[in-house]
Amino acid sequence: MTSRSKYSALFLLLAFVVFISSCVEEIPLDSENFEDAIVIEALVTNELKKHEVKLSQAFEIDSTGPNPLAGADIRVTGDRDYVFQEVEPGRYLSIDSFAAHPGIEYQLNIRVDDREFRSEPTKLSGNSDIGELEANRINYRGEDGVAITLTNESSPDGANYYKYEYVETFKFNSNYQKFKDLILVDGEPVEVPKQKEEYTCYQTNDSQEIIVANTNSLSEDSVNNLLIKFIDSKNPSLSNRYSLLIKQYVISRKSYNYYKILEELSGSDNIFSQSQPGFFDGNIQSTNNPDENVIGFFNVSSVATKRIYFNYGDFYDPQGIRPRFVSFDLCEETFPDYATLISELERNAVRWSGVTPGGGFLVVPRICVDCTLFGTNEKPDFWED
Repeated sequence: MTSRSKYSALFLLLAFVVFISSCVEEIPLDSENFEDAIVIEALVTNELKKHEVKLSQAFEIDSTGPNPLAGADIRVTGDRDYVFQEVEPGRYLSIDSFAAHPGIEYQLNIRVDDREFRSEPTKLSGNSDIGELEANRINYRGEDGVAITLTNESSPDGANYYKYEYVETFKFNSNYQKFKDLILVDGEPVEVPKQKEEYTCYQTNDSQEIIVANTNSLSEDSVNNLLIKFIDSKNPSLSNRYSLLIKQYVISRKSYNYYKILEELSGSDNIFSQSQPGFFDGNIQSTNNPDENVIGFFNVSSVATKRIYFNYGDFYDPQGIRPRFVSFDLCEETFPDYATLISELERNAVRWSGVTPGGGFLVVPRICVDCTLFGTNEKPDFWED
């Protein structure tokens, strides 16, 4: 059995959950009745690296977002104590690199603002490798596009529960490639050679979905053809070359149930239909106030990774019209009068496109030439063309 859902408004949902898990009768959604809850995101894996913990205060329903919690003392105990230091408000990294090992119980300990929190002792939940990561053109729910699916290998130690995250990176081009720039020198427009790469760029995005899988009810302890991501054919991420790095975490049954609840909440039209106290249960508690609401889960997981690449031409006509960030309808070449040209150059709103027979400058909107408006012109270190 597999499931996936959007993270949309996740922190808002978490704020709602505080109400649901502590009350049965309906509560008005206003700031006066909002009850603070600490939100803890913590993951330790079998990778040798500096691990991360994030702390925030669940935000009020009418506020702009989560509030990072600074100044916390954080450590993970296991074969020894691993101390974390704050690298930015609410984000903490272990001072030393370390990797979780089988058979050792790890425990998260947090002290912040005279409050103390502790996780349940947690061990690695097993190992499993990713067998195949495939991309295929399909029709998904009436939409044409490319589906990326995963099949993992049977776990030798009975791993049954998995969580997936991915990082997508894609290469794309602006609508037009220009070899000259138009700049202002002493207030006058001057034609010069192109000063930076603006035609070829890259964009990288982290997954914003909950993707979990459960093989406990299957005849084999393996995941088969799990849909990781579907990319609509109109999405500009497909326009040139695409790569996806998948991370597979082996998690516990309790962790799986936690993420399943998040999935159900984010997919429900009425999250207040759940009214049983304590239904949203993580594995972190307050040690000095048992009634304090704590949202989060401390995972100790083995991780497997795999990367896939494919080109637009692998699935679509290379000579066809490719998806773009900007419609060509918005890229009309114009010949502005002198005052308008100066104004547009001062606002960095246009790019050089050509010269008229009389020596005037033709321009197009910047968004049609400068790909750095949608990504970076620096090729990632891992990228393979």
